[in-house]
Amino acid sequence: MAMADGILTAPDVDEAAARLTPWTDLTPSTNDGPLGWLADRTVMTPTLTRLVMAARAPHRRLSHHLDNHVGGRMPINLTLVPQVIPHAQYLEYLDGASSASEDTVRLFASLTLARMHPDVTTWAAAAEALNMPGPMGVRCARACSATMLVSADEWKSRTWRAGAETNRRDYRAAEAKIHHRLGMSRWFDEWARRNRPDARYGDHDLAITWQWVHVAHAHLDLSPAWRGTRPTPKDRAPYRKFEASLDGGQQLGLASSPCKACIRSTDSSSSAGTLGSRFAGVRAVLR
Repeated sequence: MAMADGILTAPDVDEAAARLTPWTDLTPSTNDGPLGWLADRTVMTPTLTRLVMAARAPHRRLSHHLDNHVGGRMPINLTLVPQVIPHAQYLEYLDGASSASEDTVRLFASLTLARMHPDVTTWAAAAEALNMPGPMGVRCARACSATMLVSADEWKSRTWRAGAETNRRDYRAAEAKIHHRLGMSRWFDEWARRNRPDARYGDHDLAITWQWVHVAHAHLDLSPAWRGTRPTPKDRAPYRKFEASLDGGQQLGLASSPCKACIRSTDSSSSAGTLGSRFAGVRAVLR
């Protein structure tokens, strides 16, 4: 009774559903589903129906799986997890795991890695741990979980492997450095002089966004160049055009422009460790 009271008096539906999820997972498999099974044994009020539906939502069930997986949680260094898993790791490990867009899957993979940390117990907290707004994490989890094409175990396994192969960098430091450069132009002028003499007014902000996406592997919509506003498709169009126009040499120049000390590989650091080494203890479980 105390548990039921705690569920019904939760501050919001999300918290109530999270508390109810372990109990709905105990319902036996029947042709009528959990709602039908419960309806035969209790009075399904509108409130209870809404809570059961929320608790059975795909993103909620994946959360419960991550919280209770036999391999346990892993105290990974969250600064080594980018906001968005890089494109190369997506192609190698995540492609085909969900019918959602690549950008959504790559974001969800990073959120899943953060969600495995023992101190991160919600999708909103996972987003905030990666320096993103909490609601962004919840929306992404709902969208991607509903389109998952593999089991929760398989998704976790693929995500761990993608994380283990991601370059070792302090991504929060890289984000901060690129954000700081928004008000500076010398670095851009030098890059343009060497690589793009026909650079136009406004290309500075586009270059900032390119570094944000391709160097810090951060979410496009959170680029400091948007100055706190949420970009529209019309806003993104000039960036996409700029991105497509860069040749290999120009990209290499832009990638080396941010502070090397804060984005370089941390091979020489014994304290930071790697995602790969942090994951070593559970790899046997994932195989």
